[in-house]
Amino acid sequence: MDEQACFDLVYDIGETLLKNGAEIKRIETTIRHIAAALELKEFDSFVLINGIFMTARLADKTVQARVRDIPISPINLGRIEQINTLSRRLTEKRLSPEDAHLWLQQIKQESFASPPLKIFAYAFGSASFCFIFGGSFFDAIGALFLGVLLALFSMYLLPKFNLSDIILTIACSGFVSILACLFVHFFPVLQLTSLITGGIISLLPGVAIVNGIRYLFDGDYSSGWGQIVNALITALCVSVGVGLVLQVFDMLY
Repeated sequence: MDEQACFDLVYDIGETLLKNGAEIKRIETTIRHIAAALELKEFDSFVLINGIFMTARLADKTVQARVRDIPISPINLGRIEQINTLSRRLTEKRLSPEDAHLWLQQIKQESFASPPLKIFAYAFGSASFCFIFGGSFFDAIGALFLGVLLALFSMYLLPKFNLSDIILTIACSGFVSILACLFVHFFPVLQLTSLITGGIISLLPGVAIVNGIRYLFDGDYSSGWGQIVNALITALCVSVGVGLVLQVFDMLY
């Protein structure tokens, strides 16, 4: 593999890590080690929460550079772990660049969570947090069904409309709130607050806020504030969806 292809491979690895929510420091460390293993000269990189910049000087003295804007995406730990394994084997010379490129394409295409597993995660998370935050056993059962319906709504229905992330979040939180109000209307034994708390837990950006604070403590202020602002906007969208629905139901009943 020539230098140009090696540079493209390093950039593709860094971009894939960033798209799947890897930490900024981990991405920078990984691509620098891979670039050193592939003997790229005068290699330099700069990674932000929503972009990656990379340069290297090739053997013919030309400077290769690449910049790309990458939207903030959800975390996929399975894909990140596989790429970490790939990078370790590549830096230890146990994997050729050509094989690494083929393996990377397979990792990018692989699905690390089947739809039934995602639905189970939505349901179990909703029921668990509903119970943790003071809900009764019956509230937890109701939140479990809310989690299942939210998973089906967000996985199979919303993707057909090509909406922005803000509208998607508002729609999901509003959907959960409507179902919770209907559950309480037909089953008075249930508590509305507990149902909504459990139902929206999968929409809240807890990991994003923690990562943003870590970036700030590491001195990466642009990425830290970018992550925190994104998390706050997501939380605001959730509150807007819930608040609008509760206001309408309060007026009707």
